[in-house]
Amino acid sequence: MKKKLISWSFSTLLIIMTLALVINFSRNKGNGDEIDRTVEKYNATGASIALIENGKITEIRNYGYENKEEGKLVNDKTRFKIASISKTVTAYAIMQLVEENKLDLDVPVNEYLKKWKIPESKYGEDKVTLRKLLSHTSGVTGSREDIYDKKLPSVDEALKLNNVRLKREPGSEFEYSEFSGYGICQLVIEDVTGMKFENYMEKYVFESLGMKSTDFANSDNEKGSLAVPYAGEGCATKVVPIVMNGAGGVTTTSFDLAQFEIELMNYYASGCGEMFKPQENTLSDAGYYGLGIIPRKLKNGYTVYEHNGTLTGWNSQLVISPETKSGIAVVSNSDKAYYMTYELMEVWSSNFLGEKVSDSVMANLRQIFMKIEILLLISICLFAMILIRKMKKKKLVFAIRPLRTGISIVLLMLYLIIDYIVFYKDWMFNMLYGMEDYYLFTFFPPEFKVIQCEIIVLLILILIRLFNIQKPVCKIQGDV
Repeated sequence: MKKKLISWSFSTLLIIMTLALVINFSRNKGNGDEIDRTVEKYNATGASIALIENGKITEIRNYGYENKEEGKLVNDKTRFKIASISKTVTAYAIMQLVEENKLDLDVPVNEYLKKWKIPESKYGEDKVTLRKLLSHTSGVTGSREDIYDKKLPSVDEALKLNNVRLKREPGSEFEYSEFSGYGICQLVIEDVTGMKFENYMEKYVFESLGMKSTDFANSDNEKGSLAVPYAGEGCATKVVPIVMNGAGGVTTTSFDLAQFEIELMNYYASGCGEMFKPQENTLSDAGYYGLGIIPRKLKNGYTVYEHNGTLTGWNSQLVISPETKSGIAVVSNSDKAYYMTYELMEVWSSNFLGEKVSDSVMANLRQIFMKIEILLLISICLFAMILIRKMKKKKLVFAIRPLRTGISIVLLMLYLIIDYIVFYKDWMFNMLYGMEDYYLFTFFPPEFKVIQCEIIVLLILILIRLFNIQKPVCKIQGDV
């Protein structure tokens, strides 16, 4: 019996491993080059990619839909929200004012602020500088951009509403600030220039760099149509208005983002260089942080500078190599592109620079989930072996086969329902954080679906095995 049990378990594992290989092969097979195959693998609703070589935009590739319901395909003029890459744009604007001697990176930021100031604190509000804000070491509290009523506040009102203040010693520790840190930088630009932040950026950054399709709009306008953002597996969701636009509000095309990347490379060669230097106390799992950009040094001597952007329904990636004057700009209107943008950075750097730029955080996540996959498969196989053995000993066998079959099917359906509700519905984020359109599966690597398929097939095989177990018939021997 033990030999049969081991043989069955081995066969089951072999089937599961074969299934995994088939799924992975089918995911990686496709037409076009590696960039095309990467986009196809993630099946994002829409995406646009601009490639830069020798300081010039050489190609734009468009994929999928800007509006799936209306059948509108993504084109060169389709606009996307680029989320946190807006921080890189804001950092560039700050550096231009620094180059013009209108700002100093190391002066207490309260000296520039007029409408709102960092509240007095035991940690020393005068220690907060633009350098610390841009490098995420300022120690200010975070903020949210989904708490406003229909009438949006000004940026200074938003900072008050969010009760932004110091929570630790400025400069002592790196902690990524989603909105408040760059919201303060946005306010500095307003108070120093006397212009509304959005107007200043459009005149002195977007127009001067030829970014004709770029602004902070949340809908279609004369500059072009805005793609519809898609959350989860492909559900259209609303565009959340952002007040702290300096942190995440830029709307642009892949072409315009590539234009900005070319300017960044020019500024790298001609500017003071502070923006691109790893800043003090910024080392984290993701590496060092510069001023609004992340430097990643490769073993072959090149240094790549990048930044990612993620909001509900939006994903984007900026990557440049100033030494080779090359880069890639990725924009997408799909949550399914959460890992795609990182993988495209790896694919691009491997093809253009000869070495893959790896994000250690994402790499660690993938390793963790591979370990979970192995653990789950082994655990289920062991459970199946124990269960079947007990059933063979008449401890868990139902005499009526239809009853056994019915209970098994109900248990499988219950697993599928729980799996769907937990990973593919937004109830968890609604319940815990009051956040709509956030789906747990989007934060898992693509291997997660392979894990699910493997587990479901394994459960089905276990049920088939259970169906075929016969309840032994006891023979009654008479007296001799």
